[in-house]
Amino acid sequence: MSTYGLIQEQRRIQPFYWIFTQIMSGLGMLIALAMIVGPIYLVTIFTEEWLWLTLILLPLGLWLFYVLWRALRRYAWKNRHLDRVEMDDYQVRYIQWNPETQESEEDAFDRSAIQQVYMSRYTMKNAHFYQKANFGEHVMLYQFLPEIHIIYRQGMQNKICTVRFYEGAEAKAWLDELSSQEVPLTFTMYSNAKLGTEEFRAGLEEDPYLEEASWTGNVLLQYESYHERRMKLILDRIDSARSVQRKRKQKRAARKNVKAFRNVGWAWLVFALQWGIAILLKEQAEQGNVNPVSSLIPIVVYVVCGVLFGFLTTIFVWKHVLIYCIFTAVNLIIISVSFYASDDMSAGARMLDTMGVVSFLGVLFVALPLIAYQYRLTTRKGLLYKNEDQSSSTTQDK
Repeated sequence: MSTYGLIQEQRRIQPFYWIFTQIMSGLGMLIALAMIVGPIYLVTIFTEEWLWLTLILLPLGLWLFYVLWRALRRYAWKNRHLDRVEMDDYQVRYIQWNPETQESEEDAFDRSAIQQVYMSRYTMKNAHFYQKANFGEHVMLYQFLPEIHIIYRQGMQNKICTVRFYEGAEAKAWLDELSSQEVPLTFTMYSNAKLGTEEFRAGLEEDPYLEEASWTGNVLLQYESYHERRMKLILDRIDSARSVQRKRKQKRAARKNVKAFRNVGWAWLVFALQWGIAILLKEQAEQGNVNPVSSLIPIVVYVVCGVLFGFLTTIFVWKHVLIYCIFTAVNLIIISVSFYASDDMSAGARMLDTMGVVSFLGVLFVALPLIAYQYRLTTRKGLLYKNEDQSSSTTQDK
């Protein structure tokens, strides 16, 4: 018989639900076996060709059998390997099982080694499996239940022991006993399934919602008040973030509805400026002051005019880049045709040809990639919004 005053042990699944789970899993595995054996039997015994289509059920049956068998094994393992924490006036002893590695951590420490106590809540899934209830009494599937994390010193390092409860009375008994230790009590919103790990302890210490608490009074009621305040703060932050995101979407929608041609505004004057620059460069080329086949000056002019075009637009949108590239190319063709014949090889004609080549390169390497990028971006946003709509509708259905 144990001599420990307080014992908190992980509960087994209630007998009714455990038997029900085994029966339903067994029926599912029988159906899966029928899906595996049935098609093979039919194809072996009968010669009709259409029966070969039943082999489609074979991989589905294998997958269903594996999933049910694995889930039943996981429930059976968890039902046999239970976490347990015991505490008396002098010592705390615990054993914790890791479902992933199926290994246990067992330790014992003196109560004098306790450095700090954290209190939080954890989410219990399928709570009706573990809580006793009268026939017809409703039990919520998901419940937020209290847990405490005891930080204790062992050698040169701090370790953590987590105690999870199923009822408030259990937590109150442990808290009343630990209050005599006179160690710091801290409320936290942090919880994690990886109990006892360094990651878990680091998460506790880095929780931005930590709050120092007092052992005096009802600690459970204090935590309830703390939890309500923090949840209100978290929800307010979420609402604020959603509001900012909503405003960004509205701005994007407003910019998307902007008519590019209507908002060019004073930027149309850039194309008139290109005439003046083209004539100036033509004359300089004819005088021998500018190399007519060098593309450096035309590229600089092309970029500067593009930046000026963007600044002069009323509301700049990406379509203005297309307008600038295409209209510049057409504009320089008109300028070249207006001053020289197609077979003219003079220095001025070659200068205008170089400017025209630069403008066509702008269409090729700026306008076309931009169109492709915008198309891809629109497709990704469409898929994202579709997924968001589906997830929101699913949440509403639940």
